[in-house]
Amino acid sequence: MKKIGRWLAGIAASALTMVLVLALLPYASRLLARIMPDESGAAIKASAIISSRLETSARLETLSVAEEGVLNYDIQAAFIGSVANVNVRYVYTGSFGIDLSEVTMQVTGDEIIFTLPAPGLISDSLDPQEVYRNNEWYPYFDDNDYQQLLTDERLACRERYLSGEHAQALWHATTKAMDQTIAQWIADVQGQVQFTYRMAEQASP
Repeated sequence: MKKIGRWLAGIAASALTMVLVLALLPYASRLLARIMPDESGAAIKASAIISSRLETSARLETLSVAEEGVLNYDIQAAFIGSVANVNVRYVYTGSFGIDLSEVTMQVTGDEIIFTLPAPGLISDSLDPQEVYRNNEWYPYFDDNDYQQLLTDERLACRERYLSGEHAQALWHATTKAMDQTIAQWIADVQGQVQFTYRMAEQASP
């Protein structure tokens, strides 16, 4: 009975070992890919192609947005209350991206580290859809003031993407667009190549 027990225990231990090996195999392969040299030179070949493409490319649009918003503006006068009121429902459209000529890269093994410029504005606009404007009691509010309101709102929308609440989404869209673009450039390169992205301001000196 003891021999049978040891035999069963041996089988169980072997089975457990196989399960652990299969479970850890994906992690081990990725670790070996980083440790072992890139014998195929895929990263070097890819970097040469990418460098050539970057030199002949201009801006890359990485995010296009179209969002609705509402602008409310009210002028209050002492002892009277509201003397001018403007309400505008609008659509803000914006195109954001990076200048590919400012992209730099460094090859380390099978990894290419890209340093990207901060995403910037390509073009944007703010188009009023519905406008309510009442300034009969305040004639000093003219068309120039109204246009300035629209300009200020457009700049505020722009800022939300460049450095405000949507800045992280813009960076994510930028790295995704780079992945897709580079994949097309090096489609014929054989071998595993990994990409890492850093923003220029965050790059190590």
